[in-house]
Amino acid sequence: MARPLWVAASAGPYGAMRADGSEYRGRYGRGTAELEAFHRPRLEVLAAARPDVLALETVPDADEALALLRAVRGLGVPAWLSYTVAGGRTRAGQALQEAFGLVADAGVDEVVAVGVNCCTPADAGRAVETAARVTGLPVVVYPNSGETWDAAARCWRGRTAFTADRAQEWRRAGARLVGGCCRVGPRDIATVAARLRAGTP
Repeated sequence: MARPLWVAASAGPYGAMRADGSEYRGRYGRGTAELEAFHRPRLEVLAAARPDVLALETVPDADEALALLRAVRGLGVPAWLSYTVAGGRTRAGQALQEAFGLVADAGVDEVVAVGVNCCTPADAGRAVETAARVTGLPVVVYPNSGETWDAAARCWRGRTAFTADRAQEWRRAGARLVGGCCRVGPRDIATVAARLRAGTP
């Protein structure tokens, strides 16, 4: 049976524009209003291209999430918001209960899903559970390989920890859209898809 295909327009965090690794830290020294002013024109351009969904992704900080929620409001394009997390907190250090609660409380009609991306596979499961419980929305999860980005050397270090075996764990935790981020390739995604279709634990 053919499945519908969606095109997601990616809107990454402010830190990615700085190219200094701050997308994995947040706390840019910019206020919410400044971040909203940065994001809104970008989102308007993407919305004008008529994607199926806006991916507000790799958000390290609940303050930036608030700016993105304000910026996407009224654009009329469905969006998901996904945090990058470490050890049960956003990369900026906020508790995930608080970070996802902010999304739930904002009541932005455009937001149709929440989740996590560009985190280690080991951190994804607990974050998915929290996102599902706090927001009641469908959850997206697409962690990276588990390697670490070295911003000074501009390369990845360590070994991959991404395995398709985790896909069922994420689905049981509440994930409805499952994939991979940095250093997760087409072969990995094909294996995840096959594992989920087969229902293999």
